[in-house]
Formats: sequence, C-alpha cells, structure tokens
Amino acid sequence: MARQVIYHGTPSQVINIPAFLKGGVVMALVGAIDLFVSGDFPFQWSLVLMQAAAIMIGVALPFLKTASTEIVIDTERITWTQGIFERRVSSLELSRIRSVTVVYPRWQRAFGTGSIVLDTGDGRRPMRRLPGIRHADELRRKLEAAIAASPEVKDENLRYA
Repeated sequence: MARQVIYHGTPSQVINIPAFLKGGVVMALVGAIDLFVSGDFPFQWSLVLMQAAAIMIGVALPFLKTASTEIVIDTERITWTQGIFERRVSSLELSRIRSVTVVYPRWQRAFGTGSIVLDTGDGRRPMRRLPGIRHADELRRKLEAAIAASPEVKDENLRYA
C-alpha cells in the first residue's frame, strides 16, 4: 500500500495565547513601574526600550517555535520537524501507538483547536503530544483508522480513548 498523507501542517498559534497575555501583563507592569519612578529619577527611553525588547523576545520565541514546527502524519508514521536555529526531526511509527486521546483546553476550545495525546507504551517517551491541532477530533478519527489499517497492529492493541 502506498503511503498517503493524512495531515500536514503546523500547530495553531492559539497555543501561544498565554505567552502573549503574560507578555502584555509584564509590559504593562514595567510601564507602570517606569511611570511611577519617573518622578524620582529622570526618564530614560533607552532603559524602557531595552525592557520592551526583552519582553518582546520572550513573547516571540514561543511564536517562532510554533511557526517552525511541522507535523506530517502519513499512513505509516508521524514525523515532527522542529527548531528555530537547529532543526530536529523525529518520527513515531503508527504501529507503536496504543491509544489516541484528544484534549481541548478550555481556552483553546473557543478557537476549535485541541491537543492530540498519543500513548505509545514506550519506556523512554510513553506519551507524545501534538498541540494546537485544528479539527483535532477529525484528525483523531483518521489517525485511529490508519492505525487500525496498519498491518503490524492487531485490533486488540488499540484502545480508543
């Protein structure tokens, strides 16, 4: 049987909303502190700009990490490609997956994204996670069908969660 791609994409940037919100709160706190102490010390734009740049870097890193992650699921394996400065490629054979679960965090549910959690039973990394997947339930169904159709998998090994 020829390999068919079931899914090819990147996680949704929705998973970075907490980082964006934290960055906004920290930026507001830094601004408030700078305004509060400006009566006692001369206002220094260079200091404010350095603080803002540090916060923006802290917010940009999760964004770039998500943007540079690529997930490909075909009828034989799942392949992750990750990395901003250094690329790392890892894969998981579908025959090693024991169960597939979809988790919808409350704040992601409004955006239609969820995380797919894979139980591999592997001693080194028993759980693998695909975060920020749009239409995660639909992908779970396709993934379960591909696992069941895999010649190496016996039906009793796959537990639907």
